[in-house]
Amino acid sequence: MVQSSYKDVYDNILSDSQLIRGMANNDPRALAEWNKKMSGGEPVAPEYKETLERMEKGIMPFNSDSGQETSGDIP
Repeated sequence: MVQSSYKDVYDNILSDSQLIRGMANNDPRALAEWNKKMSGGEPVAPEYKETLERMEKGIMPFNSDSGQETSGDIP
């Protein structure tokens, strides 16, 4: 696997309009995708793996206002 520079990774993310829209709307799926791109293929820490899997399913780990899990389908 070819190691990308951070600039290449950022450029890739910024060129993905769907990912940018999802991140702007706090879509947990987009945030999980951003995490994957930023990690450059490095393994996820065990304590974060379950959280990332839930985000990939559209479940935000917590709502900062209530401390409750929320769906990514926020109006």
